[in-house]
Amino acid sequence: MLKKIDISSLYFDNSDDHKEVDNLLYAAASELGFAKITGIPNLVLSKKIRKKLLSIFDLPDEIKRKLYRWNFNKSNNNIYRGWFPVQDGLPTYKEGIDIGPDLIRLNQFIKNDPLTEPTPLPDESILPGWREKVQIYYETMELTGKLIMRSLARSLKINNNFFDKYFEKGISTLRLLHYPIRDEKSFLGNKNTLLIEDGYLVAKPHFDSGFVTLLAQDEVYGLQAKSINNEWFDILPEEETLVLNFGLLLQKWTSGKILATSHRVIGYGEERFSIPFFFEPSVESLIKPLHNGKTNNFKPFYYGDYLWNVTTKFVEQKGIKHFRKK
Repeated sequence: MLKKIDISSLYFDNSDDHKEVDNLLYAAASELGFAKITGIPNLVLSKKIRKKLLSIFDLPDEIKRKLYRWNFNKSNNNIYRGWFPVQDGLPTYKEGIDIGPDLIRLNQFIKNDPLTEPTPLPDESILPGWREKVQIYYETMELTGKLIMRSLARSLKINNNFFDKYFEKGISTLRLLHYPIRDEKSFLGNKNTLLIEDGYLVAKPHFDSGFVTLLAQDEVYGLQAKSINNEWFDILPEEETLVLNFGLLLQKWTSGKILATSHRVIGYGEERFSIPFFFEPSVESLIKPLHNGKTNNFKPFYYGDYLWNVTTKFVEQKGIKHFRKK
């Protein structure tokens, strides 16, 4: 059911080698909205690199609190980027940090726009070598997202580089996630609604809101997606393999030719880690119909406005909507 695609040829310029990968990616995007991809360069998917990136979760709580977003620590100035702690009683039960493009590119800050704010990160002395590995990972995921969008453009019969300009000053998010084991306290009286199958919810069913998501999983399974038959199926972890899925905005932009698919995470009594990368354009990207017509005719809007409206509804971002204007 779930296609596994070697995309290594996309990193090279020989167009003849792209055709098979283009066809496989488009089939996965249009039939299910999920796939597994291999052939990612720079060894970024090795256990060693993954362990290094996730070592941030070993930091003491007092250091993590310095990285908290404003809505969890009012003495901090960062609003959109940074750390969010576990919250009890909710179907989403995780902690993590959202890291932006300032990790690799400076001077993208736009005044009064928290979507472009810098990310609070631990000092090099606290996690030696961590930032360099995160930078390499971010750059590799950004390149991979760009090449996948080019592949989709070819399949959509539009210019190969059509999407490039939208992502030149993109605000892609690298998220490091930890799903702890749920104890009785974590349910806060909602246990019956949070128990599911032989486990419990740690991420409720949802669609990704944007374009392309590239997910690295650890060895602990729990990710599920919904099939076209409306049935949940497991997406099991595999080494040196990314899970690829597509978001609602790309579905809208392509008139439904590319599918966004509902997915969730179930906990089974083991802690779990994952590293999703959300490939995103600049806040000033004007999203307008690819082709005029009845099936793709919506009022143009700026990506930043769309993202802010969506993200401020997440439990990790409650109470911040007033910080940004259209």
